[in-house]
Amino acid sequence: MAAKRLRKMVRSLGLSALLVSTLALADVADVQADKPHIRDEVDVACNANSIRFGEPKDPNPADPAGDPGPHPYYGSPFVVKGVIYPKGTLNANCDPAVSHCGLLPDGQPEFPDKVIGTWYCRGWFTGEGGDVGGIFTPTGPFVVTTQIYDLNLQHPGAKTLISDGIELIDLHTPFRRAITGGTGPFKNARGQVTQTALGANATGLFNFRFQSDLHPDRNLYE
Repeated sequence: MAAKRLRKMVRSLGLSALLVSTLALADVADVQADKPHIRDEVDVACNANSIRFGEPKDPNPADPAGDPGPHPYYGSPFVVKGVIYPKGTLNANCDPAVSHCGLLPDGQPEFPDKVIGTWYCRGWFTGEGGDVGGIFTPTGPFVVTTQIYDLNLQHPGAKTLISDGIELIDLHTPFRRAITGGTGPFKNARGQVTQTALGANATGLFNFRFQSDLHPDRNLYE
């Protein structure tokens, strides 16, 4: 009887130890899953020549005669493109009145040998303020967008990363967007990207810097 009780205790202790080990491994896995694995940056110069708006769009309500536009109001859809450069290509303090800041006035890249991809953005103007919102939003969120970072110039679509979220109109103010997937090495990508508007380029639209926190491990430059 004593031997039988001993064997039962050993089995019970063994199962308890196994349970403790399993829970510990699960905790480690959860920590690793939450940890940003890759932090990588790229710069984007947004091309004003490529932007197209839908309705509603009308003049600047503050000066309809002097600034007829048409300008996108709240609810207006849009699409725009840009070029992707390696991190650090675009100067955060660049003045488009002095230099091109990444794009020539006609939208061609100022540094064609450095271009590593094409940036696509579509969305809607959702900011309010300035009576009609849209492009006249003074601060805070002003559009909600889907962005595609196409990182293979020879085979478009083969290596893309996709993010979704709001965008702020404020300069030098980082904000986060969700990484929702991609293609090729990013087909299972999850994480977030931090976007910061650096200023304008010679076409009249923003330059951006994007820092990606990707899981599973991937590098934008591979």
